[in-house]
Amino acid sequence: MRYRSCQWVNRGIEFRTDNLRLCCYGYLQGRETEYQTTILENYHGGDIDWNEIFKIKDKLKSEHKKGVYLDACKDCIYLQEKDWDEENYINHFTLNHWTRCNCNCTYCYTKDDKKAFNSFKEYPIYPIMKDMFKKGIIKKPEESCIIFGGGEPVILKDFDKLINLFLDNGCKNIRINSSGIKYSKSIEKGLKLGAISLVISTDSGCRETYEKIKRVKCYKKVWENIRKYAKAQNKDNLLKVKFILYPDVNDNYEEIDKWFSEVIKNGVKAVSLSVEQDWYNTHQPKFTPEIYEQIAYMEKRAKELNLDMEIYCEALAVLRENH
Repeated sequence: MRYRSCQWVNRGIEFRTDNLRLCCYGYLQGRETEYQTTILENYHGGDIDWNEIFKIKDKLKSEHKKGVYLDACKDCIYLQEKDWDEENYINHFTLNHWTRCNCNCTYCYTKDDKKAFNSFKEYPIYPIMKDMFKKGIIKKPEESCIIFGGGEPVILKDFDKLINLFLDNGCKNIRINSSGIKYSKSIEKGLKLGAISLVISTDSGCRETYEKIKRVKCYKKVWENIRKYAKAQNKDNLLKVKFILYPDVNDNYEEIDKWFSEVIKNGVKAVSLSVEQDWYNTHQPKFTPEIYEQIAYMEKRAKELNLDMEIYCEALAVLRENH
């Protein structure tokens, strides 16, 4: 049936540290509405009643067919009108079930109590995913979207087993957000197969700014790993180096130009652009002309340098507001 909905309501799920949600994009309409996307409270791993999950999804899909949406969904950029598959299955995942990281970014949501977040024990996701494949909950893996968010995925205990599970079952769209500090052979394997897209956020074009934002002394190491990943990928756009515009920290044209120079020097062919989330949440829906001009400048420079540029939803919202 044709109606306006999204992939996440239809076939997606987000694993969080203590609950399950439809997706991780509810905050785009405001922090007060993001909790509407919660579909299972107090979840800390283990068995899931998929019949109950699909009942919730069926109800939301019925509402979408009538043109009725949660406040968290109403203006979401991921809504699209199309003919939707009526079968119940899952093949879109966001994995945000852990918070440990080997970086210490000043803008991270864990920044207020890094020690506590780094000591938090995540629940094992590998047996959950293995069970979902076994039960047929996961279908059409060739159309899947698997996103690693959370902390640093490469330091997860079963990370390599999990990646191989996805690859062995035909998943072709595995998106990993990484600090780039620890090199991963399983990521390298996925890049060679063309099944993994990797995003490493450096947010800077020099060591001083990197250390100010990341608060670790790994600038050289990260760019060395970026160079190795760039060589491993079998398509030019599988590796993206990301720049998060952070007002009053890296939002100047000198830093931006230095970053583009590092991108080119290390053989990177694709980049990503976003806006620091706390700043975004504080200023939406009205944004400063300066941030718009910097986003427009970066978009223009990427085209001049023949770089593919992915613009994240926060930056897209800034552009949309200024058009």
